[in-house]
Amino acid sequence: MSLPLSWPVSASQLEGSLLQQVAEELGQPASLLRWSLTAVEGERAWVEVVATTADGSPDLG
Repeated sequence: MSLPLSWPVSASQLEGSLLQQVAEELGQPASLLRWSLTAVEGERAWVEVVATTADGSPDLG
C-alpha cells in the first residue's frame, strides 16, 4: 500500500492515514494489527499493513 506524505510526518499521523485508507479500501471500519514502513520514495510512503475488520476477519493490504 502506498500513500502520500507531507513533511514533517509523525508515526501517529502516518498510522491515522493508514487506518483511514484501509477502511476505505475494505469498505468498513478496520483496526490496524501492525504496519511497517518499507520505503519512502519522494513524497510517497510504501507500507506493509495487516488489519482486521469489525467482524474479526484479517486482511492484508
